[in-house]
Amino acid sequence: MKLKHHVEYVSVRVLAFILQHLSYRGALRVGWIVAWLGFVVFRFRVRAAQSRIREVFGSRFSEREVRNIAWLSWRNFMFSVVELIRIPVSTSEWLWSVIDDEDTIEKVSNHLKKGQGAIVAVAHMGSWEMAALACLARKIPLFSIAAPQKNPMVDDFVNQLRSKTGFETVLRDSSVLKKIIRKIRAGKVLAILPDVRSRTEAMAISFFGKTANVAGGMGFIAKQTGVPVFPCIFSRIGWNRHRFHIFDPIWPDSSLDKQADGLRITQAVFDIFDRRIREEPEQWFWFNKRWILDPLEVVPVPLESPPGSVENEKSDQKR
Repeated sequence: MKLKHHVEYVSVRVLAFILQHLSYRGALRVGWIVAWLGFVVFRFRVRAAQSRIREVFGSRFSEREVRNIAWLSWRNFMFSVVELIRIPVSTSEWLWSVIDDEDTIEKVSNHLKKGQGAIVAVAHMGSWEMAALACLARKIPLFSIAAPQKNPMVDDFVNQLRSKTGFETVLRDSSVLKKIIRKIRAGKVLAILPDVRSRTEAMAISFFGKTANVAGGMGFIAKQTGVPVFPCIFSRIGWNRHRFHIFDPIWPDSSLDKQADGLRITQAVFDIFDRRIREEPEQWFWFNKRWILDPLEVVPVPLESPPGSVENEKSDQKR
């Protein structure tokens, strides 16, 4: 543990204590202040986010509109953090008083009655933490995949918050695929946020009119387990109202091989995301470190030293 880990952890716990003892609206006011500091004072990835908006929409928006989209995106993210921290004081009654469900969550509930698991693909829109809470409140047995964060103390605290709702977390390790398949076949639902770039070459799809490199696990797992993928969009209305919409399931096609069907499923999900982000660009998180349209990372491969070089002579001497 480093000293900064302890400082970060204490800061998070103090902030959590404050947010959990304020009203929902009061807690969001604190989130707004933190968002304003990050956006206006510290300018955290603001230039990158605005550049991404222009890259996608070209001249559709004025500079003022681009800045407003970026601000609302960042503010919504901070509001989502507030809602994550407030999980211990979030009751089902309160939850359904701020969410307009449109009854689409019943699509997943009805499917689970067949004894099958499923995959719910959630875009980084609105408050994805609230989307998880809504599913859990309707007794949908969610689990997700997570990699350990840099600060293990904060990581444990966040996992504890989510676990209070029954939300399971599967750590990303060498046996993660087996764990995922086992849970889905046991009737559980994998919640996944797929709209980020894969760091290494994975699956090339069309997104925002360009080619994006994304992880193919969502489509391949659906194919292997025979369960559907339910695309999900969660939008924030103003400060404290939410709209939840789950689309019709995308089923695996038995006539296609694993590669082709995995690509078809993934592309169908991203087509829905693409359309909804274009309709509500301020709802999407444009600040993600793994910008989906970034090119693949180039991993340098060390060149072999030519025969007779000093390096080879040293190597020969060691042998």
